[in-house]
Order: sequence, then C-alpha cells, then structure tokens
Amino acid sequence: MNKSLTKPLIRPLGGRWARVCLTALLTTVVTVGAQAQATCESGMQARTTGQGGAQAQATCESGTPSRTQMQARTAGPGGTQAQATCESGMQACTAGSGGAQDQATVESGTPSRTQMQTQTQTRACTTGPGGPQDRTAVEGGTPSRTACDIVLTPPRDLNSELRHRTWSVYTQGGLSWATGVWYRNLDAKRSYRQSAAAGGGFDLTIRPWVRVGAEYIWSRYRREQRLSALDAETMPVKAYGNYMMNLHNAKLGVGLNLMEMWPERRAQWLNIWAGTGAGYTFGRGNEYGIHFSSTQTQGGQTTPLTGGASISNDDAITITGNVRTTNRHERFNTFYIPASLHVEADLGRRLTVGLKGEADWLLNRGDIAPKGYAFALVTLRYNLVPSRAKVQRAYYEGEISALGGRLDALRLEADRSRARADEAGEALRLAETRNADLQGLLSDCEECRARAEAEASAAPPSHYVQFDHNSSHVGGAEAERLRAFARSVRGERLSLVAEASTPGGEDYNVRLSERRLRRVVEILVGEGLSAGDLRPATAIGARNGKPSAEGRRVTITVVKE
Repeated sequence: MNKSLTKPLIRPLGGRWARVCLTALLTTVVTVGAQAQATCESGMQARTTGQGGAQAQATCESGTPSRTQMQARTAGPGGTQAQATCESGMQACTAGSGGAQDQATVESGTPSRTQMQTQTQTRACTTGPGGPQDRTAVEGGTPSRTACDIVLTPPRDLNSELRHRTWSVYTQGGLSWATGVWYRNLDAKRSYRQSAAAGGGFDLTIRPWVRVGAEYIWSRYRREQRLSALDAETMPVKAYGNYMMNLHNAKLGVGLNLMEMWPERRAQWLNIWAGTGAGYTFGRGNEYGIHFSSTQTQGGQTTPLTGGASISNDDAITITGNVRTTNRHERFNTFYIPASLHVEADLGRRLTVGLKGEADWLLNRGDIAPKGYAFALVTLRYNLVPSRAKVQRAYYEGEISALGGRLDALRLEADRSRARADEAGEALRLAETRNADLQGLLSDCEECRARAEAEASAAPPSHYVQFDHNSSHVGGAEAERLRAFARSVRGERLSLVAEASTPGGEDYNVRLSERRLRRVVEILVGEGLSAGDLRPATAIGARNGKPSAEGRRVTITVVKE
C-alpha cells in the first residue's frame, strides 16, 4: 500500500505566524496611540497657554485673594468708594450665565458644581457702564488681558466632544460563515459549519454621525466529506475529503450613526452604526482527500477491479489494492460589497465595546469563490482622545486663567476707582473750601441785611405818589395808596417834595411840580390831616435831573420830632 502525506499550503494562524501578526498589530496600535496622545497633549497645552498663562498658574499656586485682601488693597483715600466699585464690578463681571455662583467662584477660587455641570460656559462680561468690557483697556488705551472672551467646556463625554475629528483603533473577533461554497458537507462534524474570525482596523470619526476607516479580517471556512458507502463501480473510490480555505478580507468603509437622529438623547454612550463600503478578498486553500484503488492483472493486462469484474481460472491473476492521499490547492481573488450593523457602548472616554454583524457579497466569484460571507463579531475599540483627567485638568487650568484675568480686571478697576476716589476727594476738599468761603459771604450778607433792616426800622416811614408824564392827575390806584398812607400817619408831621422829570423847560417843570404838590395836599387834607402838619411842602421841578419815572413823583416823609 502506497501512502502520500502532504501539508496544507496555508496553515491557520497559529504558532510563529500568529505571534508575528499579533506583534505587528499591537505595535501599530501602540505607535498610533502614542502619537495621538502626544498630539492631544500639545494641543491642550497650546490651548491653555497664552497671555497670562504663567500668571494664571501663579494665581493657582498662591490662591485667589479673599474679599478681605481686596478690601485691604482698596483702602486709602476714598477707599470705601473704591471697594464698593470693585465689588460692584465683580458682580457685573460675573452676571449672566453663572450669576451669583460665578461670584462665589471669584471669592473662593474654586469652580462650583453647577459650573462643572454646565456644558458650555462662556466667560463673557456684561456690557454697560463700569462693565468688564469697559475695563479691558488700561491707562493709555492698551487692552489688558481678561477672561471675557475665553470659552470653557467641562468634560461631559458627549458625542460632540468624543466623536468630532477623532481617530480610533479597534480589534475584533468572533465567528464567520461562508455561503454558496461549491464543496458540500457530507456527514461533517458540527464544528465545520462555522469558523473563527479575527482582525482589526482604524476609523476617523469626522462628525458624531459619520466615520470612515479601513479594516482587515482573517477567517476561513471548512468542509468535510465522510462517505459511509463507497461506489466501487469506478476507480479510484473516494473515501474521505477535507476542504479548507483561508480568507483575507481588506476593506474601506463608511459608517452612519443611526442614534444621531436623536442628538439630544441622554444615553450618548450608546451608538448604532450602519456601514458599507468596498472590499477585496483573496482566498488560499486546499482539498485533502483519501482514495482507494483496486486493480487486477491477468494475461499481462491491468484493469480496475470493479463490482462487475470477472476472474478467469485459466490464467494467473494479480489483484492489487492501493490507498492514495491527495492535496489539491485552490485560490481566488475578487472584490466584495460589505454591509454591517455595529452596536457600540462606551465604557469610558477611551474604551468602547460593541457587537457587530456583517454580510459580504462577492463579485465575479467564478467557480471557486463562495457567494458571500457572514460575520458575528465582538469589537474592542480604543479612542485616541484625551483622558478625562487631562480634560479636567485643562478645564480647571482654563477656569484658573479666567479667574486670573477677571482678578486683573478687578484690580485695574480698583486702581481706577481709587484714582477716581482721590479725584473726588480732592474735588470734595475744593468744594468744602469753596463752601467755607460762601458761608463767610453769606454771613456777611446776613449781617448787612440785619443792619439794613435795623436802619429801615429806625428810619421814619415814607411814601411816594407816582404821576404819568406831563400830568398832575392822581390815578385811582395811587389815590387809594395815598389815602391808606394818610390814615396810617394821622397826627404826624409830614414833609412833601414834588418833582418833575427833565424833559420840558425849567419854569414849566416847576409849575408842573407845584400842581402835583397841590393835588397831593388836597387828598391828605381830605383824609383828615391838618394843613399845618404838611410842612415843609416844596416843589422843586426838575432840579434833581431825573429823566425817568423817578422824577415824576411826590415823596412824603414822616418828620420825627
């Protein structure tokens, strides 16, 4: 019996090849991860470093000044007013998104829990007189560093943060099936129905709803034929067959996140990706078979010994039985179209696990390639994003930088308030000096007024009668005033002086003043005054040279004894 043993052309991944492939895959993952981590760290430092970075760090190490220290700095001339201005500026700067909690943050130096829970906090100062936007300019018109334009985002592990222009690498493993294989199973073991599959790849998530990437999967399919009944009509007779094909699939794909149809959902740790793309597969395999062959040699002629063979007793006959093993190799290369559904759940910012189902349809498969593949895989993904600790550190450094900028603005405002308080104090001192001078003048006026009133009360009462131009008639109002005066001075001795204004001749004015004097005397006498008490009574004409109404009157004065 001749027996030929051959080895398969391509072995399953095991032994040395398995170690080589695994080492290459791990080396690639570690290298890409280290580069992405270095990139993230440098970007984080660039984002948190800038103007005032060292000052913000120093502020973090030394602590934020307390309200007492702020009060101590604002003490001095006008200290109370500067302190009030500083505190009001602090409240104005922290108003808006954060309000009193941001004010508490400025006073204590520690971000509040509400700030940590806020998805996006914009350190924007309020506008208006005295607001921090007015405080961004120092003396001389040069802008100062403030935190009013710093946008800070606390870590929330949202898709908008974790899946926005981020890379990830993953490994996967599970089971695979092949459909439409030309080599059929006959009484095969159950383990031949499915095979193992393993691979990995990398993805670039452009937006939370779309990603692109490349993937490699190794798998195989096997078939077995164990014949329980042999057909001896033809030789050789096949007794056993084993068929195995190793597959190498490489594809470029695109995936769409179905869960992003609800972007405001709470469970952003769960994502369902539907993917497709284009792939290339190449298979290398072999068929191992065991065949029986029986021959008879009679009369120098060898023929197969089949079920209907006849043997003659006349000649010598030689019967030979052979067992032969064969190893036939096959290969194919073709393109395929994949379709997959991938359910993933985040274990953290960097680790994601998932279940993946995929179906591949082969194109131009010919006689050897199967119709398609099916995979059921478990995936483990490593997201090349900063860790939560680094994000929190960057966030708190940004908070400290914002507080440092706000503190600088408050110090600047305090200095300005102190300068304004000094100016106000100087103006107050000038006003007090001016007020003292005015008080002195007022006192002098009061004294003059008192003397004038005293002199007026000591002077004898007087009265005058006003006349129209070129007239000696006493009008009704003037006559009533004259009669009232006459009633108040009955029994007194009166002095009368009659005048005329300067227009007109001297003799005419004297005669006009005499007529006016006579008219007044008549009214006084009519009110019960004695003509003897009306002395002296003089008509002087325009002697005093008064051209206006002051020259057209008769002045009556009580003569004190």
